[in-house]
Amino acid sequence: MSSVGAVRLRCPDCGKAMGPLGTSPACPGCSRAFAAAGGVWELLPRLMGAAQVNEDRVHVAEGLPTWRRLLFHKRHWIEWCETRWLPTLLGDRTRMFLEIGGGLCYASALAKARAPAAYVVATDVSPRYLRRHARRVGEILGTPADLYAAVDAESLPFEDGQFDAIYSQIVLYRLPDPVQALREIQRVLAPGGRYLGVERASPWGRPFFARERRVMRKRAERQGVRERPIRYRQWEALLQAAGVARAAVEPVPGRRVRSPRLRRLANAVRPIHVTIRING
Repeated sequence: MSSVGAVRLRCPDCGKAMGPLGTSPACPGCSRAFAAAGGVWELLPRLMGAAQVNEDRVHVAEGLPTWRRLLFHKRHWIEWCETRWLPTLLGDRTRMFLEIGGGLCYASALAKARAPAAYVVATDVSPRYLRRHARRVGEILGTPADLYAAVDAESLPFEDGQFDAIYSQIVLYRLPDPVQALREIQRVLAPGGRYLGVERASPWGRPFFARERRVMRKRAERQGVRERPIRYRQWEALLQAAGVARAAVEPVPGRRVRSPRLRRLANAVRPIHVTIRING
């Protein structure tokens, strides 16, 4: 599948269904037209919060070349994504794959390699980062996504129930409203589809949690973004607040400590990674 018509749009401003993505589609509700620039579709809402706007600036602030970001900064994440997470998310019947907040979007390239017949949509809030780096990553890995699009995770510009597999990685804790993002993920997830999010759970021990909160607050204030510590139990509460029924939060096994119970115990003093799974 390679046609952009494989994706059906929903206006991020007024919520009207727009049908298949084509050449400069226009919303039947608010008449807004959408187009691609530099190989990236601009599907962001007209009105963006300061945190989302600043994410675009932060994403491209460092002048590192794409290959260095990919092979040095993300080497372990690429390995984990390819060997741990995508095998549990993708199957022979995967038709539509969506990556949310992908940044370099290597997960989309890896998904395309694992499921070449699937239509792969790579997204991030930063159109400049997608143009400068994500598309280049697809070329480096040899399996670019079928579509690159700048979107807001809290207002996904896609019609309901069309993605068999949705993936995100270290994204939700940086959003102004992760509950709304979880609702959007559930909305666009196809019946029988699966969402897998990899997030960080902050320490639940009070002094360690307070220390991480101070660090995150200073960084968020300096960069103008929204970043906050979220404990393991808080992730469960966020899923409940989003009204997600078929969902689970689980610790990611470590290289040395694989027991979920021991991982939760260690989480008293140090952050751990967790998986958030939603079944459609």
